[in-house]
Amino acid sequence: MKTACALLLLAALACAHAQEGDPLKSSACGAALASLQAARQGGAAPASVESLRAAAAHACLGTAMRPTRPSRTAQPPVVVPPPQIDLPQHPAPLPVPLPASPPVAIDRPATPTVCDAGGCWSNDGTHLRQVPPSLIGPRGMCTQVGGQLYCP
Repeated sequence: MKTACALLLLAALACAHAQEGDPLKSSACGAALASLQAARQGGAAPASVESLRAAAAHACLGTAMRPTRPSRTAQPPVVVPPPQIDLPQHPAPLPVPLPASPPVAIDRPATPTVCDAGGCWSNDGTHLRQVPPSLIGPRGMCTQVGGQLYCP
């Protein structure tokens, strides 16, 4: 029986010690909640009710008091200026003059001007030999295209 009483006494002391350490069961929390309840029922101004609520939260929960609540209204957009990018300045390249190209010589085909039994003479002075059925020039056989005769 003595041990049961001792255990009961220890439990009561532990309970009393727990109540002393619990901020929700402290006298400061009770007083803060009572004043907050009285202000709400009395129709006090919203600013005073908010300050009493913050004080009760600090006393009962141990939270730091915030001066005001953040606004729930829309905030204006943040305007960020566009970046300024400076391009490096390179000197303009000087125009390079192209070398003058020599005129292109076009070899014109030899055209027969005078013909005899042995062949034809062309306009550039070469002799085109007669090998039936065509003529042979110094660079090969002549070809006939339409009414024109071309000799290489």
